[in-house]
Amino acid sequence: MSEFLQSAAGRAVAGAVIAVLFILIIDLNYKWFFKLVLDFIFAFLAVIITSPVLIAGAVISRKNAERVYEKTPVLGKGGKIIYITSYAGIERGIKNLPRLLDVLCGRLSFVGIKPMSIGDGALLDDSAMERFAARPGIFSNLALSGDDELTYEQAFKLDKAYAKRRELFTDIFIIIKCAVLAMRGERKSYLGETRDKTYAEVLIERGTITAEEAERAFNAALEAEEEGKKRKDVKNNKYN
Repeated sequence: MSEFLQSAAGRAVAGAVIAVLFILIIDLNYKWFFKLVLDFIFAFLAVIITSPVLIAGAVISRKNAERVYEKTPVLGKGGKIIYITSYAGIERGIKNLPRLLDVLCGRLSFVGIKPMSIGDGALLDDSAMERFAARPGIFSNLALSGDDELTYEQAFKLDKAYAKRRELFTDIFIIIKCAVLAMRGERKSYLGETRDKTYAEVLIERGTITAEEAERAFNAALEAEEEGKKRKDVKNNKYN
Protein backbone atom coordinates (compact mmCIF):
# COMPACT_ATOMS: atom_id res chain seq x y z
CA MET A 1 0.00 0.00 0.00
CA SER A 2 2.81 2.41 0.89
CA GLU A 3 4.46 1.76 -2.46
CA PHE A 4 1.19 2.44 -4.26
CA LEU A 5 0.66 5.73 -2.38
CA GLN A 6 4.15 6.83 -3.35
CA SER A 7 3.44 6.24 -7.03
CA ALA A 8 1.89 8.86 -9.34
CA ALA A 9 -1.39 6.93 -9.47
CA GLY A 10 -1.43 6.57 -5.69
CA ARG A 11 -0.86 10.27 -5.16
CA ALA A 12 -3.64 11.02 -7.64
CA VAL A 13 -6.06 8.71 -5.82
CA ALA A 14 -5.09 10.16 -2.43
CA GLY A 15 -5.53 13.66 -3.75
CA ALA A 16 -8.96 12.80 -5.14
CA VAL A 17 -10.03 11.25 -1.82
CA ILE A 18 -8.84 14.30 0.12
CA ALA A 19 -10.67 16.60 -2.31
CA VAL A 20 -13.90 14.60 -1.97
CA LEU A 21 -13.65 14.62 1.83
CA PHE A 22 -12.98 18.37 1.81
CA ILE A 23 -16.01 19.04 -0.40
CA LEU A 24 -18.12 16.75 1.82
CA ILE A 25 -17.07 18.69 4.93
CA ILE A 26 -17.96 21.97 3.23
CA ASP A 27 -21.32 20.61 2.08
CA LEU A 28 -22.25 19.28 5.52
CA ASN A 29 -21.39 22.59 7.20
CA TYR A 30 -22.36 24.87 4.33
CA LYS A 31 -25.61 26.16 5.76
CA TRP A 32 -24.12 27.11 9.12
CA PHE A 33 -20.62 28.28 8.28
CA PHE A 34 -19.08 27.81 4.85
CA LYS A 35 -21.76 29.67 2.87
CA LEU A 36 -20.82 32.90 4.64
CA VAL A 37 -17.09 32.12 4.32
CA LEU A 38 -17.31 31.35 0.60
CA ASP A 39 -19.44 34.44 0.00
CA PHE A 40 -16.73 36.55 1.62
CA ILE A 41 -13.87 34.90 -0.28
CA PHE A 42 -15.49 35.12 -3.71
CA ALA A 43 -16.82 38.64 -3.07
CA PHE A 44 -13.32 39.74 -2.06
CA LEU A 45 -11.85 38.25 -5.23
CA ALA A 46 -14.64 39.72 -7.37
CA VAL A 47 -14.10 43.20 -5.90
CA ILE A 48 -10.37 42.98 -6.66
CA ILE A 49 -10.97 41.76 -10.23
CA THR A 50 -13.66 44.35 -10.98
CA SER A 51 -12.01 47.21 -9.07
CA PRO A 52 -11.25 49.22 -12.26
CA VAL A 53 -14.92 48.98 -13.25
CA LEU A 54 -16.06 49.80 -9.70
CA ILE A 55 -13.88 52.92 -9.68
CA ALA A 56 -15.01 53.99 -13.16
CA GLY A 57 -18.64 53.47 -12.17
CA ALA A 58 -18.16 55.55 -9.04
CA VAL A 59 -16.67 58.42 -11.07
CA ILE A 60 -19.49 58.30 -13.64
CA SER A 61 -22.15 58.06 -10.93
CA ARG A 62 -20.66 61.00 -9.03
CA LYS A 63 -20.61 63.08 -12.18
CA ASN A 64 -24.19 62.24 -13.16
CA ALA A 65 -25.89 62.34 -9.75
CA GLU A 66 -23.44 64.29 -7.56
CA ARG A 67 -23.24 61.24 -5.32
CA VAL A 68 -21.80 57.80 -5.84
CA TYR A 69 -24.22 55.37 -4.22
CA GLU A 70 -27.88 55.03 -3.43
CA LYS A 71 -29.08 52.79 -0.64
CA THR A 72 -32.32 50.84 -0.93
CA PRO A 73 -33.93 49.51 2.26
CA VAL A 74 -35.00 45.87 2.09
CA LEU A 75 -35.62 43.12 4.61
CA GLY A 76 -32.51 41.08 5.31
CA LYS A 77 -31.84 37.97 7.33
CA GLY A 78 -34.12 37.69 10.33
CA GLY A 79 -36.47 40.28 8.82
CA LYS A 80 -34.14 43.11 9.83
CA ILE A 81 -33.93 46.20 7.66
CA ILE A 82 -30.72 46.36 5.61
CA TYR A 83 -29.59 48.70 2.84
CA ILE A 84 -28.38 47.34 -0.48
CA THR A 85 -26.09 49.41 -2.66
CA SER A 86 -26.21 50.53 -6.28
CA TYR A 87 -24.80 53.43 -8.26
CA ALA A 88 -26.92 56.57 -8.01
CA GLY A 89 -26.08 57.99 -11.43
CA ILE A 90 -26.16 54.86 -13.61
CA GLU A 91 -29.40 53.36 -14.91
CA ARG A 92 -28.39 50.02 -16.39
CA GLY A 93 -25.40 47.79 -16.98
CA ILE A 94 -23.12 48.02 -13.95
CA LYS A 95 -25.66 49.85 -11.79
CA ASN A 96 -25.88 47.00 -9.26
CA LEU A 97 -22.20 46.01 -9.33
CA PRO A 98 -21.61 47.65 -5.90
CA ARG A 99 -23.74 44.89 -4.40
CA LEU A 100 -20.53 42.88 -4.36
CA LEU A 101 -19.63 45.14 -1.45
CA ASP A 102 -22.87 44.15 0.28
CA VAL A 103 -21.89 40.49 -0.08
CA LEU A 104 -18.43 41.28 1.26
CA CYS A 105 -20.00 42.96 4.30
CA GLY A 106 -22.41 40.06 4.92
CA ARG A 107 -25.62 41.90 4.09
CA LEU A 108 -26.26 39.89 0.93
CA SER A 109 -25.30 36.46 -0.32
CA PHE A 110 -24.37 35.48 -3.86
CA VAL A 111 -27.38 33.12 -3.81
CA GLY A 112 -30.38 33.69 -1.58
CA ILE A 113 -33.99 34.71 -1.38
CA LYS A 114 -35.29 37.54 -3.57
CA PRO A 115 -34.83 40.93 -1.83
CA MET A 116 -38.12 42.30 -0.52
CA SER A 117 -39.03 45.92 0.12
CA ILE A 118 -39.99 46.90 3.62
CA GLY A 119 -43.45 47.89 2.38
CA ASP A 120 -44.14 44.42 1.04
CA GLY A 121 -42.63 42.90 4.16
CA ALA A 122 -45.21 44.68 6.29
CA LEU A 123 -47.93 42.72 4.45
CA LEU A 124 -46.52 39.26 5.12
CA ASP A 125 -48.19 36.84 7.48
CA ASP A 126 -46.22 34.86 10.04
CA SER A 127 -45.97 31.76 7.84
CA ALA A 128 -43.97 33.67 5.22
CA MET A 129 -41.42 34.95 7.73
CA GLU A 130 -39.51 31.67 7.66
CA ARG A 131 -37.98 32.77 4.35
CA PHE A 132 -35.87 35.30 6.24
CA ALA A 133 -33.76 32.53 7.76
CA ALA A 134 -31.62 33.11 4.65
CA ARG A 135 -30.00 36.30 3.43
CA PRO A 136 -31.23 37.97 0.22
CA GLY A 137 -29.10 37.09 -2.78
CA ILE A 138 -27.68 38.66 -5.92
CA PHE A 139 -28.87 35.48 -7.61
CA SER A 140 -32.35 34.33 -6.61
CA ASN A 141 -33.03 30.74 -5.62
CA LEU A 142 -36.24 31.07 -7.65
CA ALA A 143 -34.17 30.55 -10.81
CA LEU A 144 -34.05 26.84 -10.05
CA SER A 145 -37.78 26.19 -9.80
CA GLY A 146 -39.59 29.36 -10.84
CA ASP A 147 -41.20 30.15 -14.20
CA ASP A 148 -43.10 32.97 -15.87
CA GLU A 149 -46.31 31.84 -14.11
CA LEU A 150 -44.80 32.05 -10.62
CA THR A 151 -47.02 33.71 -7.98
CA TYR A 152 -45.88 35.39 -4.79
CA GLU A 153 -47.31 32.56 -2.72
CA GLN A 154 -45.33 30.00 -4.70
CA ALA A 155 -42.23 32.19 -4.39
CA PHE A 156 -42.62 32.36 -0.60
CA LYS A 157 -42.94 28.57 -0.47
CA LEU A 158 -39.77 28.13 -2.55
CA ASP A 159 -37.96 30.72 -0.44
CA LYS A 160 -38.85 28.87 2.77
CA ALA A 161 -37.67 25.56 1.31
CA TYR A 162 -34.39 27.14 0.22
CA ALA A 163 -33.85 28.88 3.56
CA LYS A 164 -34.36 25.57 5.35
CA ARG A 165 -31.82 23.64 3.22
CA ARG A 166 -29.18 26.00 1.73
CA GLU A 167 -26.93 23.41 0.11
CA LEU A 168 -23.62 23.91 -1.68
CA PHE A 169 -24.51 22.14 -4.91
CA THR A 170 -27.94 23.77 -5.04
CA ASP A 171 -26.28 27.20 -4.98
CA ILE A 172 -23.86 26.12 -7.72
CA PHE A 173 -26.74 24.93 -9.90
CA ILE A 174 -28.61 28.20 -9.32
CA ILE A 175 -25.64 30.32 -10.43
CA ILE A 176 -25.14 28.12 -13.52
CA LYS A 177 -28.82 28.34 -14.44
CA CYS A 178 -28.87 32.13 -14.00
CA ALA A 179 -25.84 32.36 -16.31
CA VAL A 180 -27.49 30.12 -18.91
CA LEU A 181 -30.75 32.09 -18.80
CA ALA A 182 -28.85 35.36 -19.18
CA MET A 183 -26.95 34.03 -22.20
CA ARG A 184 -30.23 32.83 -23.73
CA GLY A 185 -31.78 36.26 -23.19
CA GLU A 186 -34.43 34.96 -20.79
CA ARG A 187 -32.88 36.75 -17.84
CA LYS A 188 -35.42 36.90 -14.97
CA SER A 189 -38.53 35.37 -16.53
CA TYR A 190 -38.46 32.78 -13.74
CA LEU A 191 -39.59 35.44 -11.25
CA GLY A 192 -43.15 35.46 -12.65
CA GLU A 193 -45.37 38.14 -11.14
CA THR A 194 -42.71 38.94 -8.54
CA ARG A 195 -40.52 40.45 -11.27
CA ASP A 196 -42.56 43.51 -12.24
CA LYS A 197 -45.15 43.85 -9.48
CA THR A 198 -44.81 44.42 -5.78
CA TYR A 199 -46.63 42.14 -3.38
CA ALA A 200 -48.81 45.11 -2.41
CA GLU A 201 -49.81 45.72 -6.04
CA VAL A 202 -50.73 42.06 -6.49
CA LEU A 203 -52.86 42.02 -3.32
CA ILE A 204 -54.65 45.21 -4.41
CA GLU A 205 -55.38 43.72 -7.86
CA ARG A 206 -56.82 40.62 -6.21
CA GLY A 207 -58.96 42.70 -3.90
CA THR A 208 -57.30 41.19 -0.84
CA ILE A 209 -56.41 44.63 0.52
CA THR A 210 -57.25 48.18 -0.44
CA ALA A 211 -54.83 50.82 -1.63
CA GLU A 212 -55.35 52.61 1.68
CA GLU A 213 -54.40 49.52 3.66
CA ALA A 214 -51.28 49.09 1.54
CA GLU A 215 -50.36 52.72 2.14
CA ARG A 216 -50.82 52.35 5.90
CA ALA A 217 -48.59 49.27 5.89
CA PHE A 218 -45.98 51.15 3.86
CA ASN A 219 -46.07 54.13 6.22
CA ALA A 220 -45.71 51.81 9.20
CA ALA A 221 -42.69 50.25 7.53
CA LEU A 222 -41.19 53.69 6.94
CA GLU A 223 -41.71 54.57 10.58
CA ALA A 224 -39.95 51.34 11.58
CA GLU A 225 -37.09 52.25 9.23
CA GLU A 226 -36.76 55.73 10.73
CA GLU A 227 -36.88 54.31 14.24
CA GLY A 228 -34.13 51.88 13.30
CA LYS A 229 -32.00 54.75 11.97
CA LYS A 230 -32.49 56.68 15.20
CA ARG A 231 -31.45 53.70 17.33
CA LYS A 232 -28.39 53.20 15.13
CA ASP A 233 -27.45 56.88 15.40
CA VAL A 234 -27.83 56.76 19.19
CA LYS A 235 -25.67 53.66 19.36
CA ASN A 236 -23.01 55.21 17.12
CA ASN A 237 -22.97 58.42 19.15
CA LYS A 238 -22.61 56.39 22.34
CA TYR A 239 -19.36 54.84 21.16
CA ASN A 240 -17.93 57.94 19.44
